[in-house]
Amino acid sequence: MADAQYVIIKALPSPQGYYDLRQLAGLTPPPMESVPRALVNSFVCFLAYERRHMTDAATPAPEQTAIAMGRLLGDCSLFLQVCDVAVHPEHQRKGIGKRIMQALVDYVDKHAPNAYVSLVADPQAQKLYPLFGFKDVQPSVGMFRMLRGRRIQDEQVPKENASEM
Repeated sequence: MADAQYVIIKALPSPQGYYDLRQLAGLTPPPMESVPRALVNSFVCFLAYERRHMTDAATPAPEQTAIAMGRLLGDCSLFLQVCDVAVHPEHQRKGIGKRIMQALVDYVDKHAPNAYVSLVADPQAQKLYPLFGFKDVQPSVGMFRMLRGRRIQDEQVPKENASEM
């Protein structure tokens, strides 16, 4: 059973662990110099570890890296955003993403029950989020703004052109 193989812990990853897991899971790695500040400003983060490598029930071994993560950011009360839901490819399709999402939803329900929680779903994850009560925002439209380059259909868009999208 997958639940017995993995432990979910409320904790922040190291900046390098965060960067590496995003990259391994197929998410765009952010500029490394921005990662430490981003992590510190999280509302909450949950990490998944393989139980067999744990020092004890709640402590990863010193060299152990997280195999999944999920993070919430926002004002801690009214507006939150789910981000960084990532599972290492070798551990995908084992229910870990669902367990991470359940931990995030449970945390919001307890600590920010009046929050409007939003997210942007990559195509491969669009079936996961409705399982936790997330709905399409129609008739609204999701938008973004980012000054650094952005990958679109496997093409790198230069920084100066990113705002033209």
